[in-house]
Amino acid sequence: MPRLVDLTAKPYALDADQIGWVEDTIASMTDEEKVGQLFTNLFFFGGDPFSGNTLSNKEILDRYHIGGARYNGGTSDQVQQLLNELQRDSKIPLLIAANCDAGGNGACKDGTYVASGAQCEASRDTAVARAAGYVSGREESALGST
Repeated sequence: MPRLVDLTAKPYALDADQIGWVEDTIASMTDEEKVGQLFTNLFFFGGDPFSGNTLSNKEILDRYHIGGARYNGGTSDQVQQLLNELQRDSKIPLLIAANCDAGGNGACKDGTYVASGAQCEASRDTAVARAAGYVSGREESALGST
């Protein structure tokens, strides 16, 4: 397969086995699956209040072949359960998005709020922004698959 991107360079830094997995995975995908990888779905805890969608999470993955997932609200336990379920049921690992720019509260309801971007700037102390980023990364990472 011709490479448009050097997968051995940053930010990928993949080794030969990892590149092989990427190439084999892409080669095995249908056109429909490839198109699906371009989309991110917003998952809810409970019903979907916007579209009235009644599909299960697995049905969404099987039907639309999404490449990314975002979720709305949820406690850390709910989020971790959702992420584990989605990754288990997805043919290809999903990119998970979360809004963690102010602290871990962007990843889950019970995450730690540190400071908004405006508050970080107003403090005139880069340690505040660093703390927000640090807490965000630690708490979001802790929600990953078990």
